[in-house]
Amino acid sequence: MFSTAWYKSAEYRARAVREPRKVLEEFGVRLPDHVGIRVWDSTAELRYMVIPQRPAGTEDWDEDRLSTVVTRNSMIGTQRDLTTEPA
Repeated sequence: MFSTAWYKSAEYRARAVREPRKVLEEFGVRLPDHVGIRVWDSTAELRYMVIPQRPAGTEDWDEDRLSTVVTRNSMIGTQRDLTTEPA
């Protein structure tokens, strides 16, 4: 039987830190080699994967305007490509 807390297991957490690209690919997220990934595994409950991506054409946007296109999925790393349409 598959545990509902599989993402808390020591094996999965270690693997997400050791090979984040492979873990992301299993969720359908494929990143180019030039995109850096940093993983902070704080606790079994909290893990961060930072994948910087700014939508094209937003270079002159301030933080408030940029925040309108951020989605929940982009914050957890499963939606990398943001659009300039409000979330």
